[in-house]
Amino acid sequence: MRKKIIIAALLLILATFGALIAWHYWTHRYDGLIAVIAQKHNLDPLLVKAVVYEESFFSPRARSSQNAVGLMQVTPVVVQELMESTHSRTLAQAVAVISGDAPPPDRASVDEALSDPVTSLHVGCWYLQTLLTRYREKPYALALALAAYNAGPANVERWAANTDRATLSREDFISRIQFPATRDYVNKIIQRYDHYRGD
Repeated sequence: MRKKIIIAALLLILATFGALIAWHYWTHRYDGLIAVIAQKHNLDPLLVKAVVYEESFFSPRARSSQNAVGLMQVTPVVVQELMESTHSRTLAQAVAVISGDAPPPDRASVDEALSDPVTSLHVGCWYLQTLLTRYREKPYALALALAAYNAGPANVERWAANTDRATLSREDFISRIQFPATRDYVNKIIQRYDHYRGD
């Protein structure tokens, strides 16, 4: 009986250790790529990692009900904005413009292209930086940008309307977010970002 208990305990320890190794691999396998691409877009890699964690949990093939695809859950609307902004005819050309690198290979579809971690990270980082720039004068720019990344800038403008944005706190803005999923999204990313930074 004692031998069975010892074997069971050892198996439990091995299973736990294996699960921890798998968890570590899964949640860190894109760290280097995130760091390189985030820095190209003048973003903190830890912020980008927090967004990727919440958006796709590091799954490059993740897909949402809103047709968002990839690590950063980029939507067709964002792809169109990027292509218009860079005056590009294809997503590959647009990624080359914003990355300063050679264009990635053309894919059969935008969905397939956004399933590529490099493409998804470039497009998602470009969009996040665009939103942070848009709200840079506000004391709670990060919360505004994250809410806009999730629910769109039009909703953010509505939630922040009729307020003195100079004195509105981040917590006050977050409490005004009318979509519970977006409110939860913003809070989770800010908390994870703080955790990654050791705050």
